Amino acid sequence: MPREALTAIAAGMASAAAAMALLTGAFVTIGIVYFAPLPMLMAGLALGPRAATIAVLTGVATMGFAGGTALAGLFAVVHGVPTWAVVRLALSPRIGGGSAGGTATAKGGSAGDAWMAPGWIVGVLAVFAAGLVALVAIAVSNVGLSEFVAQYLEQAMKALGPGAKSTGGGDLPPLFGMEPISPEQFARATTPLFPGTAATSWVVMVTVNAVVAQGLLVRIGHNRRPSPSYVGLDLPMWTSWPLVGAALMALVGPGQWEYVGRNLAMVLALPYFFLGLAVVHTAARRVSATTLLLVAFYLVMVMSIWAALVVAGIGIVEQWFGLRGRFGPGPNRNDDPE
Repeated sequence: MPREALTAIAAGMASAAAAMALLTGAFVTIGIVYFAPLPMLMAGLALGPRAATIAVLTGVATMGFAGGTALAGLFAVVHGVPTWAVVRLALSPRIGGGSAGGTATAKGGSAGDAWMAPGWIVGVLAVFAAGLVALVAIAVSNVGLSEFVAQYLEQAMKALGPGAKSTGGGDLPPLFGMEPISPEQFARATTPLFPGTAATSWVVMVTVNAVVAQGLLVRIGHNRRPSPSYVGLDLPMWTSWPLVGAALMALVGPGQWEYVGRNLAMVLALPYFFLGLAVVHTAARRVSATTLLLVAFYLVMVMSIWAALVVAGIGIVEQWFGLRGRFGPGPNRNDDPE
């Protein structure tokens, strides 16, 4: 068997093992599970889409053998499909550009080479995540997505609460001296944006793993393409229209579709959040205390969700009107032409 195939098989098994670590119930395994797709992404970005396919199929088969069909399907959706899509897009020539060239050219090239831009990849991931939310909403339309989520969260919190029983459970334990809350209170508080938060967190996870995988490959000299300029991120114009459609659904959608539209808009706004971060980093480069400014900025981001909304708004303004061009000469912009 070729060495590349063996490497891909090993990567798929490693990703499956990392994903199954959560079944141990240990809190420390959360970090391991978060980086479960990393081995498959590294194999794919280093060896190509064929290796990514082998790694994904191996991971799905390993999960199926160890945990059954349900876990295999979950692994395929959460880790397998996005890994294959990221590798396939990242190693494709950009739309409107020429050939991406060979591996030797890529390793010696610059971020300006004609590779698919990160804006397209993030956009595709966001649309895929939003599509999953929409499919779930359609599947539970007889109950309603918000009611389905509320029931799920309430039952999950009752199962986690102390003294949980099949028909109820105790209050959730207090955190940081706060008063304990009941599972019903927790469900009511988290239901409004839970699908959007879960899908957004998933896209962030895939994006972080892809960036880490590319960075590690560059460090060890096994990257097929150069790392793009993330500060020079641009989004294709087509990413605007799903967001506009979701926003309209949230504003005028009847009944449960207002809830669905609100959560879809949250997911589809994520690429603009990344674009807003690129604008902030570009602006920060124009001041002397760049590091101090960025540290303060991210502290505010951690403490307030409203700051994230402002950053996404900045990304939308950048997409339609352009802000970085007003800052003077900046980093190279390597995204796809519209």
